[in-house]
Amino acid sequence: MTWSLFYRFENDVPTDFHELRQFDNSLWTANGKVKTMGHSMVVEFTSPQAAKDALAQRANEIEAQGYKRVRQGIHDPARIDFTLLTIEIREGARCAFQAIRAAHPDEAIRLFSLGSDDGAMTIVHAASNLALSAPGDMDDESEIWCSAEWPYEEGGEFLDIAYRMILPCHRSDLPCDVEFDLLHAGLFEACIAVMEQLDREGFFGTGDAREEVVLLCQSEGNEDMEGSIGRLNTSRVVSRLERWIKLCE
Repeated sequence: MTWSLFYRFENDVPTDFHELRQFDNSLWTANGKVKTMGHSMVVEFTSPQAAKDALAQRANEIEAQGYKRVRQGIHDPARIDFTLLTIEIREGARCAFQAIRAAHPDEAIRLFSLGSDDGAMTIVHAASNLALSAPGDMDDESEIWCSAEWPYEEGGEFLDIAYRMILPCHRSDLPCDVEFDLLHAGLFEACIAVMEQLDREGFFGTGDAREEVVLLCQSEGNEDMEGSIGRLNTSRVVSRLERWIKLCE
């Protein structure tokens, strides 16, 4: 299956998309605002070559409308390239978190989250300027450990490419043979790996500043993905969470 993805940009931020997928005699097209499924349709042709020619013609028309082709390749309905998905999530998350920092330049952003929903249909991020309270005053830390409560979500448009990579598994008008359990596990592991990779780069700070940072990968904004808290955070942060859990028991 041939895949082409196009975006229209405003100030370097993607706002609208067009997507083309050709498989056998069919040409599938979708368009709409980023972060949405958009509107889709399928057109049947007399041969794979006719469908391929139609894709090329449609691509030229889309580019003439001011869209830029950002991705092009082959999509296999029977598998997801999780290595590529991890890369796309990482670069999207990097831009998304940078957008949050740019939107709140006078604030210290200490909490960062990347995750999905139980249906593995979305890729969401969040951040907050909340800080860990003094060790003796932990009664009001519930918001720290639940990213669904965090206020900053700017930059979600930059995660749209990765979103388009998993969306075929949830569409009735596209062939997809990927088992849900494989998609679910692979997406969650990709999110955790992305946070690990960005952390190794020093993206979330170094030294004493890093000790104040909390990194979460959560499903539905509150459930820890595959023990990610222990994988992503310093021993100080992990022990704080453990103490808070005991206080809540």
